[in-house]
Amino acid sequence: MVTIQRIVPPYAIESVCVRPEQEQFIDPVDKVLSIMQEGEVPFVVRSDGRDVGFFTLRPSRNDEVEQLRSSDRCTLISFMIDSQHQGKGFASMALGKLPGLVLATFPANNSVGLTVNCRNSQAYRLYEKNGFRDIGELYYGGCAGPQHIMIMDLRPLYERHKEQEGILPAG
Repeated sequence: MVTIQRIVPPYAIESVCVRPEQEQFIDPVDKVLSIMQEGEVPFVVRSDGRDVGFFTLRPSRNDEVEQLRSSDRCTLISFMIDSQHQGKGFASMALGKLPGLVLATFPANNSVGLTVNCRNSQAYRLYEKNGFRDIGELYYGGCAGPQHIMIMDLRPLYERHKEQEGILPAG
């Protein structure tokens, strides 16, 4: 079972590292934690008590990516699954919990955005498969090259999830 837990200082997170070929697309956890911006919230993805992933959420009102700026959106940053745990479904399970997590953390938000490097086709397919849509524009400010801009509309996904669990009436 996968759980997502907010982490607070002092950050006690086991080593979560990506594969060497993925390092060009994402900073290590310790660096991400050291450069977090105001309002940014870090999370650890756990399975059976072990840290298997990491990400942060940041309010998008002042996002550096103009197309993501919004007062009712947050940005998913530094989403990673540890190299030893990739390919086991943890990324999809964590992204499946994202609508509820975002709405619990930032109740006024109705979407979440992200950028993904154009050369990182594996991550792009993962996000697309899990509810993000490419808005058809690129961000050119990334240090590893152009990035796709993707957005997930949260409310319909969250409500459908609750309907499937029998929490909200269908219709």
